[in-house]
Amino acid sequence: MAFRFSLATLLKLREIAEQREERLLGQIQGQIVQSRQSLADLAARREGLFRMREEALQQSTSAVELLNSYEQVRVVERLEESGRAQLAKLETLRDQQMKIYQDAHRKAEVLTEMRGDQKELFYKELAKKEQGVMDDNFSSRRAFK
Repeated sequence: MAFRFSLATLLKLREIAEQREERLLGQIQGQIVQSRQSLADLAARREGLFRMREEALQQSTSAVELLNSYEQVRVVERLEESGRAQLAKLETLRDQQMKIYQDAHRKAEVLTEMRGDQKELFYKELAKKEQGVMDDNFSSRRAFK
């Protein structure tokens, strides 16, 4: 007689849900990493523009080139602001997804523990039955002697 967990289908569904939520959490984490890298790249670009402008000011430069430099910095700063807002949204989304994942994990874990407990109980009962059969066999052999 083999052990059969009556809630095996539900456990499988909960494990699938947990995996799905974990995958989504990983995707959000990846987006956060990309967003942070983009912000770092923009900051480096902005610093490069500042250096170029300072070098250009040391030499003779036209007002148009200077205005163009300021406009480029403003564009990069707007992109940084937009990137920081996107990063904040992603971090909020990550926090929400983490809670969803933890809930899915907890639900799957409860059923896994339940299966383990039932399996242990099943094998204990099976061992008791086997011992009872062995005891009966021993008793019946003694009775025939």
